[in-house]
Order: sequence, then structure tokens, then C-alpha cells
Amino acid sequence: MNYRIILGLLSLNLFIPFFVVADTYSASEKFYFGIGGGIISPNDVDINVKTAGTINGVTFSANIDGEFQFEDGYQISGILGYRLSDSLSLETDISYSQFDYDKVNLTVGGTAISGGVTFTGNANSSYVVDGTISAFSMIFGPSFDYDLNRQIELLFGGGIGFASHNDEIKSVGNSTGLSYDQDQTDFAAKFKTGFNYSIDINTFFQGEYGFNYVNSGIENYSSDFTAHTYSARLLFNF
Repeated sequence: MNYRIILGLLSLNLFIPFFVVADTYSASEKFYFGIGGGIISPNDVDINVKTAGTINGVTFSANIDGEFQFEDGYQISGILGYRLSDSLSLETDISYSQFDYDKVNLTVGGTAISGGVTFTGNANSSYVVDGTISAFSMIFGPSFDYDLNRQIELLFGGGIGFASHNDEIKSVGNSTGLSYDQDQTDFAAKFKTGFNYSIDINTFFQGEYGFNYVNSGIENYSSDFTAHTYSARLLFNF
């Protein structure tokens, strides 16, 4: 047999499996699911409390500004998706997150009037907070894919949904009298970007960055909750 024919057949045997296995999308496989985990890094949450009154003939008003700071935590997540085309999917993103409080920084400014004399002052303080926030969220929305080559595709997307969270504070500083435990469900939204890497035609590795928003609506909080998430997961066609 002519050696050019032999080389040609060998080339086909080498390259055809690569293109078949490494393709990032199969038109016959519409549904996929994924499971994984990662890190959640919460942003600070601002607080503002105003109070006023009269005690023993002294009229006072106070304004407390500050911020809660949090430690990084973990997140476990799952995705169920349906491909509308090779570049557009609809997804349900389900996750459970948990992280601890770090501390609260406070600035207290106030005015007191007694006997016609006005006193003003400010004080700054910081306290360690013993507490934990855990949250279950479900987000619905589109995901857009762009093929870089036959193995790697970029993704970006987002959606809206809800977050059910438990906010528990056991103590602030040395005081256990400031304990707090509340369950709440709020509107949530997410933006994400990342990539898919094709392991074979039905299995993918996904790396994802997410920006998460929760309209927490907690009394005396002057900013809503936001956090960054960094996730890795495996996706499977079915």
C-alpha cells in the first residue's frame, strides 16, 4: 500500500476521535446537571441606627454608624440546565452557603442637652462578633456560551430568585445580651462568568466567578448583602 495512504489513514484515526470527544456541545443532549463547591467572600454590611429620648431631664439624640465584617466561608452548589441552542441555556442554580461574622466597627455620635447646656461627642469602637449566617438560595436565568475552541468555552449569565437565610449572633464583644437569631427569605440575584472545559462529550469541568446580591431589608442595615463566590464543579450531559 502507498505510504501516503497509510499516513492518511493513521492521521484520520488520531484526529477524528479528538474532535468527536472534545466537542463542547451535542445537539441531542439538551439537559445537563452539575455539582461542586467553593468559597464565598462576603462584603461588609453598613448599619445606621438613630435614637433619641429623655432620661432624668436630659434630652439626648445619638447616631450610630458602622459596618459588620465577615470571614470567608464555603458554598455547595448544583446546577440543572436545558440547552436552547449551542450558545444559550436556561439554568436553575441551587446553593447552600455558610460563613461567620468577624467583627463590627462602630462610630457613635451624639448630643445631650441638660440645663440649657448642649454637649456633643463622638466615639469609635470595634467588637468581635460571635455569629454565623447560613443561606439556601435558588436562582433562575440564562447562561450564554462562547466557544474558544473545541474543548474550551467561555460563559456568562445571571438570574433572579430568592435566598432563605438564618442570621445568628451569639455575642458582641463580651456581651451575650446582644444575641440575635432570625430567619428570613428575600429577593436575590446573581451575575456569573467563567469557563467550561470538555473532559469528554458528556463531562465538563466548570470554573465560575459569581457576584451575589440579596435584598436583605434588615432593620437598621443601610446596605444590602453582597458577596463574591468562586466555584468549581463537574457538569454532566444526560
